[in-house]
Amino acid sequence: MINTIIFDFDGTIANTKAFAYQLYSNMCDKYGINKLDEAAFDHLKTLSLVDKFRAHDMSVFKLPKLARRARREIHTVMHEVKPFDGLIDLLIKLKKNGFKLFILSSNSVKNINIFINQYKLDLFEDIYGRAKYLKKEKVLNKLLNKYHLDKSEVLYIGDETRDIVSCKNVDIPIASVSWGFDDKTVLEKENPDFLAETPKALEKYILEHK
Repeated sequence: MINTIIFDFDGTIANTKAFAYQLYSNMCDKYGINKLDEAAFDHLKTLSLVDKFRAHDMSVFKLPKLARRARREIHTVMHEVKPFDGLIDLLIKLKKNGFKLFILSSNSVKNINIFINQYKLDLFEDIYGRAKYLKKEKVLNKLLNKYHLDKSEVLYIGDETRDIVSCKNVDIPIASVSWGFDDKTVLEKENPDFLAETPKALEKYILEHK
C-alpha cells in the first residue's frame, strides 16, 4: 500500500529536457568536453550509463565537478522551464488523495524552488537536492530515516536507469516514466516495478496501489 511518493525532478516533473542540448553545448564549450552533434546527443537516451560515458570518452570520476557545473548552467534557464503536460494536475490530485509528496533530485534545492514558486506547487513535505548522480542511495536513506517511512509504503518516480538502480539498492519500489531523459527501451532492461508512458497511466497505477 503506497502512502508516500518521492519524485525525481528533472525529466520527471520539470521539462528541463527542452534545454538539454543548449546547456550541454555550453558546458562542452566552457569545459573542453568532447561534444556530440544534436542527433548523437539525442541518441544518448537509448544508451546505458556506461555507453553514455564511452560516447564522451569520459571518466566517472569527473562526475562531481560536472554535476556542479550542470546545476549552474540549469540555473540560468530555470525561469523558462515548464512542467510536463499533466504533471501539475497529477501532483494536485495525489495531494488531495492524502499522499505525502517529496522531491529528491541531483539538481539543487535553489533551482527546484524557482520552479516550485513559479508554478505555486506548495505540495511537498520536503525537497532534497544535490543527490549524487550515480548514488542517490545515501540521500534516499536519509529521507526515509528522517520521516520514519516504511519502505513498503513508499514509491519513487524517476525517468532514468540510475534511479532504478538506486531504488533497488535501497529496496523501495520505483515507477519509471518514459517522457524523461532515458528511453523506454533502456528503462525496461532495468525492470522497474512499473513503467508509465503517460501521467494518466501513472496516476492509475498509484491509486490502484493506495
